[in-house]
Amino acid sequence: MKKILMFLSLISMFSLGISSTANAAIKPGSKCKTKNKVTFSGNTKFTCIKSGSKLIWNKGISGPNNSKTQSNSNATGDEIESLPIDPTAPLKVDLKGAGQGKGLTYVPFGLNTGPRGEGATGSGTVNPQPVLYAPLGTEVLAIKTGTVIKVTKLYSNDYNIMIAAENDQKNVWELEHVIDVKVKEGDRVKAGQAIAKVGDFDERYTPGIGLVEFGLLINSSGPPTHICPFMKIASSAKNRIAAELTAIIEADKKRGYDSGPMAVIGCTALVSVEG
Repeated sequence: MKKILMFLSLISMFSLGISSTANAAIKPGSKCKTKNKVTFSGNTKFTCIKSGSKLIWNKGISGPNNSKTQSNSNATGDEIESLPIDPTAPLKVDLKGAGQGKGLTYVPFGLNTGPRGEGATGSGTVNPQPVLYAPLGTEVLAIKTGTVIKVTKLYSNDYNIMIAAENDQKNVWELEHVIDVKVKEGDRVKAGQAIAKVGDFDERYTPGIGLVEFGLLINSSGPPTHICPFMKIASSAKNRIAAELTAIIEADKKRGYDSGPMAVIGCTALVSVEG
């Protein structure tokens, strides 16, 4: 009996030790074990960095957006977490066959039509980025939790916003042809956060209606390679995004505009597209 009590006492002490270590506040400059690992203490985000021959926690970044509860820890860099607009916005839009979307309020990835004519590199190529039409003034939402890595003014006098997930410079998420940009390079954004408004890129054909192109590109030294952004959806958002896209696509069909069969929801093809 005495041995059992001693054993239970040791387990209890061991458990308390683990709990104490796990809940201890991170101290900048203290040792860490895994390079680029991110952890949170209160509203401060710490990253494990290499300093000389040692791995240490950096000085940390403080702010209301750095709470662990506000990030999607289940998602990786190539998983979409949100559509770029409120999904109810396009449901009542009838483009009547006008505009470069030819009547579709949702132009899927892989369709030989859309705001880039017949694709990024000319006739015969597929649409490299899905497009959503919505009334002017509709807010554009971040499609991924991460950091704004680039904001660029385009030839069309509107903007392109690029977002990358934490520690992932390969998978880049784009929101193109947007206006009234609310973020700048270096800002951390949360999926679903309003960061701009739909642009008037195609309004000459669709008065009162704006659009946003969006998608996932693979960063490289050459031309960017776009892939279907819905090949991977964050598990926490999978059912919601599938239902939202389905409702928009079905509304198009009821108006007489059908994008045809899809390889996966939102994409008629799974090929990669340069440009």
